[in-house]
Amino acid sequence: MRYPVKIMPDGDAFCVSSRDLPELNSVGYSLDEAMQEALDGIETNFMIYMLDRKPIPLPSKKQKDETEIRLPVRTAAKVALYNEMLKQNVSKAELARRLGWSQIQVDRLWSLTHSTKLESIEAAFDAIHKELDLVVV
Repeated sequence: MRYPVKIMPDGDAFCVSSRDLPELNSVGYSLDEAMQEALDGIETNFMIYMLDRKPIPLPSKKQKDETEIRLPVRTAAKVALYNEMLKQNVSKAELARRLGWSQIQVDRLWSLTHSTKLESIEAAFDAIHKELDLVVV
């Protein structure tokens, strides 16, 4: 999953914004730092959407003046799981019941800072009758 962002020079800094995530506003003092801050900002935006129980917008097609920020596979899988649970109106409590897990274990599924095993994410998809597939590009 790759999110297009615009990185604009501003004095001695680089400002990052996104059409898909209007709340994103990151700054770096080198291009590499701006790209790392963009990833951090994207993940922070996702956490805000999750707290507000809003669907996370999927990335749009990159435009000519944009750079793509690639999400870690685990983050992309968690976003897909979160959005699918919202779509199906499956609560965290219901997912915990279906999996026989504690609430804390399900909370970790949604935590972008927790290194959830892919097997656990896959089990959660199974519980909502979906499959998690990886594609090498």
